[in-house]
Amino acid sequence: MKKLIIILILVLLSISLAAKSKWTGEDKVLHYTGSAFLTYWNYGVCKDILDQSSGNSTYFAVTFSLALGTAKEVTDNKFKNTGFSWQDLVYDTAGIITGIILINNLR
Repeated sequence: MKKLIIILILVLLSISLAAKSKWTGEDKVLHYTGSAFLTYWNYGVCKDILDQSSGNSTYFAVTFSLALGTAKEVTDNKFKNTGFSWQDLVYDTAGIITGIILINNLR
C-alpha cells in the first residue's frame, strides 16, 4: 500500500509538470511537494525532537504548513504582480493531506 501511494503521487506530479494552465504547472508541483515536505518534517521535529504527542505534532505540522502557504499568497498579493492564488492554496492543502498520509503510513 505504501509503494502504491508513493507511485500515485509521483505519477500525478509528473503529469502536472508537463501541463501549463491555471491549475497545473511547475509552480503547483512546488506548492504540493513543499507543503507535503513541511508537514512531514515538522511532524518529525515535534514528535521526535521536542517529544510531543502525535496529536500535538500533527496539529502543529498542519497549522504551520497552512499558515506558511497562506502567508505566501498574501505576500504575493501585496508585493508581487502574481496576486493571490486559490489554486496554490488548494495544492498546499493537498500537500498537507499527503504529508499526513505519509506520516500515518511511513512512521
